[in-house]
Amino acid sequence: MKRILITGAASGLGAELARFYAEKGFNVCLADIQQQDGEQLAQKLTDQYGVDAFFQLLDVTSEEQWHSAAQVVAKRWQGLDILVNNAGVASSGEIDQQPMSDFQWTMDINVMGVVKGCYVFTPMLKQSSGSIVNVASMAGLLHMPTMAAYNASKAAVVALSETLYAELDAYDVHVSVLCPAFFQTNLTKTMRASNGVGVSVANKLMKASKVQVNDVAKAVYDGVNGKQFYLLTHAKETWFWRLKRFAPSLYFKSMKALGKKFSKSIEEKPA
Repeated sequence: MKRILITGAASGLGAELARFYAEKGFNVCLADIQQQDGEQLAQKLTDQYGVDAFFQLLDVTSEEQWHSAAQVVAKRWQGLDILVNNAGVASSGEIDQQPMSDFQWTMDINVMGVVKGCYVFTPMLKQSSGSIVNVASMAGLLHMPTMAAYNASKAAVVALSETLYAELDAYDVHVSVLCPAFFQTNLTKTMRASNGVGVSVANKLMKASKVQVNDVAKAVYDGVNGKQFYLLTHAKETWFWRLKRFAPSLYFKSMKALGKKFSKSIEEKPA
């Protein structure tokens, strides 16, 4: 039976990935800081699918807790087949308005949380010829104004993943990076914003999206099985990424216009 560890697995995309993989017969370690929700979901998956699903308390910013998780997995399963670095947070704000503490918070979780997961579990994955899935975002490829911290963090995850894709191939470890655009999830629940425009825009785009969380989970499953690197789930945004690569002047013209629109919205928003 295959074994998977998913961070941020108590809710949102992480919970859907846990359900999807349990349905496929995987043993699942649900790693999160939300203990009650994580334990309840783990029990539900065990009862419903007959797999070994368990909760592991994990703050992804803590290297000590990462090592503890690895020790538990090694003792319980004697190895791991897939690591999904899914835990992440969002923040928004103009560069001269967003508190540096929020910028640091975003980088600590979104970047260093992924780095620490790869660092701790890569030795185990080398032994099993396993896979790593790093959850970035289309924001790692397309950089919307007023989202500097989030964009920078997700771009770093893409760069890390590209590095490891080449580096770990020699050990038969496959790496994928997931870059979805907006879909219905709980991203804005913990989002930090220096103004309400970023949260409002994000909620609007999530509500309008035709891509559902189960579509994204299926894309991960199929992509890992097919040993794909870029896991792209949104056709329109993927096209826009290609525009950036092949016609950058048109891309930046569009982004500058969006920046002016956001700036006007921020100035007009009541204090």
